Amino acid sequence: MLNTAIQDATNVGHEEKRAAERLYKLIEHHAEIVHHERLQVENLQTHVHIIFSLSNAGSLKVALSQVGNREKSRVLAFNECFSTGPIRDLSTAEGQQRRQFWLMEHDKEAYFSNMINQEHQIERMIQTLKTIPESKTVVIWCADNAHDQTGLRFASYLLRERKRPVHVVNVTQILKESSLQQNKGETPVYQSRIEREIYIEIVKTYGDGIPLDSDLRRRYESEWLELAGQDHVLRFWEEDRVIGCEEDRMDALILQSVAELQEQHHSGDLVKAGDVLDRIFEISRQFVSYSYIVHRIWFLVSEGVLMFKGLPGFPHQFSIGLPKA
Repeated sequence: MLNTAIQDATNVGHEEKRAAERLYKLIEHHAEIVHHERLQVENLQTHVHIIFSLSNAGSLKVALSQVGNREKSRVLAFNECFSTGPIRDLSTAEGQQRRQFWLMEHDKEAYFSNMINQEHQIERMIQTLKTIPESKTVVIWCADNAHDQTGLRFASYLLRERKRPVHVVNVTQILKESSLQQNKGETPVYQSRIEREIYIEIVKTYGDGIPLDSDLRRRYESEWLELAGQDHVLRFWEEDRVIGCEEDRMDALILQSVAELQEQHHSGDLVKAGDVLDRIFEISRQFVSYSYIVHRIWFLVSEGVLMFKGLPGFPHQFSIGLPKA
C-alpha cells in the first residue's frame, strides 16, 4: 500500500494525487505509533530470557505472567533440538546450511517447523542475541540434558563480547538443591516434565538466575568450539558434560525397549512405536528428538532387524517388533 501510494502521488492526476498523499500520511502515522509503542515496551523490559524450545518458551511466558514479571521480560527462543543433527561451524552460514540439509533428509518435521518459524531460526537468533543492549539482564534457561547444555554453550559463545554477566537458571540443579520437588522420584532432566506449580515457583524465586563467573563463561565458550568442530549428529549428557556419540548409539536401547515391551505382552505381538519411544526416554533420561529415534527405527526396519505393520508416519500409526525365531 505504501509503495502504491508513493507511486500514485507522483504519477496520477490532481485528485488521485491528493488521495495518495493522504494514504501515505496515514500509513506513516500508524508506523510511527507502532514504533513508539515498541520502544515503550522495550524500555519496560529489564530482562531478556533465552530458552531452547518454542514449547518451553510458551510455558515460561505463562509463568512470568503468573508471577507478575511478563511486562519486564522478553523471551527469545531457539527452535532447534541441539542434541541431534550436525552443529559443525553452526555460527556460520555454511554450518547452518549443512544442518538444514541434514534435517531435510533425516528430520522433515523439524525442517518444516524451522521454515515456518523463521524469526526463531539460528541466523535470526544469532543477530538478535548480538544486539541485546548491555542494560538488559540476560538469563539463559536450561536443564541437565544434551539439548539444553549444548544450547547453553552456543548462547554463551554468541554472547562472548558482552561485558555484563550472563545469568543461568538450571532447573534440574534447582530441583536437586531445593525442597521444591514434591515427589521424591528422579529429578526431571527437561523442563516440560516439571509440574506446573513447581515451575511457576522456580520462575518466581529463581527467575533472575545465577551470574556466571568469567572462568565458567570462558569454559562454556571453549566447550562450544570443541563441539562445533566435531561431525557428530547425536549428543548425550553424561558425567556433567556433552559428549558426541556415534549415529547408532541408541539402536541397542531401541531393541531392548521393543523386546521388554513384547515380553510384557506375553504373546510376542508387535508393540506400538509410541510406547517404545516413551520407554526409551524413561530409561535413557536423554533428550533426543522423537523424529531422530523414529529415523533409527526405520533404519533397523530396513536392515531387517525389526518388523513393522501399520502406516509409516507418526509413532501411533504403526507397530514394531523383533522377528520371530
